[in-house]
Amino acid sequence: YGDWIWDEAEYNFFMSLGDIAKLEYMYDFFNLDDDSVLGEYDIEYEEDKPSTTSVDIVITDSHFVITCGSEEVLKKTVATFKMDGFLILFQHKRGDTYYYEYVGTTQPLSVN
Repeated sequence: YGDWIWDEAEYNFFMSLGDIAKLEYMYDFFNLDDDSVLGEYDIEYEEDKPSTTSVDIVITDSHFVITCGSEEVLKKTVATFKMDGFLILFQHKRGDTYYYEYVGTTQPLSVN
């Protein structure tokens, strides 16, 4: 499985890599494949089934009307609009439809 003793230059290079790059480097360094990593372990992975949630948005000159069955998805959608610089104020909710007043726009926010 290769030689684990590295010279200083190779060690410094390895330590400069990000976590994912380190894993890829180790796979290459040891010439590992999935069978040798897993060995005799029989691991079953559950496939994540993507869930879909419909989001309908109507934007007028004075209002945002958002219809969504998931409150979590709705909050993320509203947050995205706010990050993009839209100033909107919640007015009321009727069923799965949320009504926001459009106030104006500002510079988009940066999270960097």
